Amino acid sequence: MSDNVRALLRPLLISAKITQMCADIFAVFGVFLFAYIYFKVWNNNPWMALRDPVFITTIFIPFVPAACFAFSASKKRKKIRTLLEQNQNQA
Repeated sequence: MSDNVRALLRPLLISAKITQMCADIFAVFGVFLFAYIYFKVWNNNPWMALRDPVFITTIFIPFVPAACFAFSASKKRKKIRTLLEQNQNQA
């Protein structure tokens, strides 16, 4: 593996790992935030929650940051995979 490829891979690997870790942390916080909102607003009443259109927003909003971080990490992993495949084809 050339030094140029190593110089490109190292920051990508580190940022992909950190981004994925942030996505995992935000997903956990999203679960807790959803549970808090659910128990606070709908008092553990699933029928009332399903009839309220705000419930759909409550499901998705806490997980938007986690989804964004996971998407970013996925793009970085794809870029790493492409760099490695290009390096193998050149060797």
